[in-house]
Amino acid sequence: MIRMLPRCLLLVMSMMVPSAPAAVPIVVDGRPAAVVVTADRPTAVARYAAEELVCHVEKATGVRLSIVGESSAGSAPACRIYVGDCQTARRMGISADKLSPEAFRLKIVQSALYVVGADGPGDPLSLDTRAGTLWGVYQWLERALGVRWLWPGERGIYVPKARTLTATETDETIAPRFLQRKLRSGLDFELKYPALGFTAEGAKQYARDQQVFLRRHRMGRSRRLSYGHAFVNWWEKYGRDHPDWFQLLENGRRGPKKVGARFSMCVSNPGLQEQILKPWRAAKARYPDAAIAINACENDILGLCTCEACRAWDGAAPEGAEEFYANSSKMAGARFVSDRYARFWLSLQQKAAQEDPQATVIGYAYMNYFPAPTSGIELNSHILVGLCPSGGWFPRSPEEHAWLKAQWTEWSKTGARLFERSNHFLDGYAMPHVFAHQFADEFRHALHCGMVATDFDSLTGQWATQGTNLYLLVRLHAHPERSADDLLAEYYSAFGPAAGQVKEYFDYWEKYAIERRAEMVRLFAVRHISRYREFAKVAHELFPAAAFAPAEAILTKAAEAARADGEAAARVEFLRTGLRHASLCARAAAEIALGTPSAATARDELIAFRRAHERDGTANFNAAAWVEGMSWDLPPGP
Repeated sequence: MIRMLPRCLLLVMSMMVPSAPAAVPIVVDGRPAAVVVTADRPTAVARYAAEELVCHVEKATGVRLSIVGESSAGSAPACRIYVGDCQTARRMGISADKLSPEAFRLKIVQSALYVVGADGPGDPLSLDTRAGTLWGVYQWLERALGVRWLWPGERGIYVPKARTLTATETDETIAPRFLQRKLRSGLDFELKYPALGFTAEGAKQYARDQQVFLRRHRMGRSRRLSYGHAFVNWWEKYGRDHPDWFQLLENGRRGPKKVGARFSMCVSNPGLQEQILKPWRAAKARYPDAAIAINACENDILGLCTCEACRAWDGAAPEGAEEFYANSSKMAGARFVSDRYARFWLSLQQKAAQEDPQATVIGYAYMNYFPAPTSGIELNSHILVGLCPSGGWFPRSPEEHAWLKAQWTEWSKTGARLFERSNHFLDGYAMPHVFAHQFADEFRHALHCGMVATDFDSLTGQWATQGTNLYLLVRLHAHPERSADDLLAEYYSAFGPAAGQVKEYFDYWEKYAIERRAEMVRLFAVRHISRYREFAKVAHELFPAAAFAPAEAILTKAAEAARADGEAAARVEFLRTGLRHASLCARAAAEIALGTPSAATARDELIAFRRAHERDGTANFNAAAWVEGMSWDLPPGP
């Protein structure tokens, strides 16, 4: 027995020390070593997540893994990837029910990888469908395979090749950083000249490819937020009986300045506030368990009410509030009214809290109520404010950039929660208008100021000319802590041996935009035209033919460098196609602006180019055509 004692001690000690779990082989030397397992009746999200995993593993290894239901997995390989909620995962203590909305669990137990998320019912491509399992699959694909999604469509999928693939030890629970991650699609523009846009089939394919791309970058939301300009039709509904709810004009009248004009509200009016709460109360009664927000977003107009009660709520105008607005801007000379709107939201929230302590009020910091309040008002986390500067287009001067970031800082000090509600990605038309680094700097600053959600208007989809802007826009939603250069290095690496030239190309255009910032600001101001709606009126002046020549030379070098790498060469050609499109747009802008006899020819060449490339994913041609319809007076044509 004495001789056996050391052996028994060793056995007991080995039972006390956990053994290192083995990694899970997925593909070994070009052969499948694992199977993907779902519940016998998986949710639509879990089924789609399993298909996405199989698709990308096949792109990496050439091996297509089988997908089997849980009850059919008995004879399958011992190594498994469980995707979505299922009985086996629950037996291992991995339950979707214990996860927060959209969160997921990645864990290896014995010879299986579990990817289990909090999912909702519905279409997995819908931004309103919670898809934690899908986010888990994408997280794993990025880490294990090095997958990157550069732009919509097959050519934008970058997957490094491998003959062997192994899932290494992991045990973590991850949730999205933002409760809403939203890029408005840019697919609902009304076109004055439909021939310049997509064909019906081209639009359908583009929309599908973009939606897949957005989900791969985790666009969606944990909570459905309902907001927007709240009072657009209120004058027609309530103006006759309750004119006191509406702006008081300098002439003593209430309501719009003229028939059909926009109007703002008399936000200090208790009757208005009570009316705003009525539909909220009705919705709460109908859906008692739902989190329903109170929409208090002013109409798409300045805050204009001149009544004594509203003015009594105003604070002192902040320093620099007008410095960065052009003389032609609506904000030039307008009264600063941020404090009155902050008090409006607080009053609504306090009234609603008497019935529901968790009631949330949503408002916009917009136009002459974008700069942060100055009165020291204290808001709270039940007030959600969307910051939407009327101006501040990229790139900015260092002073303007600092001032706009300071507004995030000061709004955060009020105690409200903040979200990004920017129009800045409407800018640039189809031109290589690049501002990647300055945008990323502001995004990360907003994160540090407590930004909890995003709503960018809109994704105009100029993937081949504004690629670095757009890559940072989507990628920062999933990895906001990473630097712009770190994320852009991923983007450039997908061009293989041409990575250096592609970086040089986008650096050229970013430097070009910065150096011509002042001229761009001046030109829009003196022409009295909209920065984003009418960009095509001045595209040829901002991007003359001489500006394209250096960029073309850089991409020629990139094509030569990538010649032996088929995938990299195709991606370089994608950029070259985008540059040709921008050049054609600028040429058409010049011909149409000058009214030359060849204007119709330039238009027809542009249409022909778009028809030839509408399946390439190069650009959202409908977004470009919308700007052209706002900017050009075209000759009759197709």
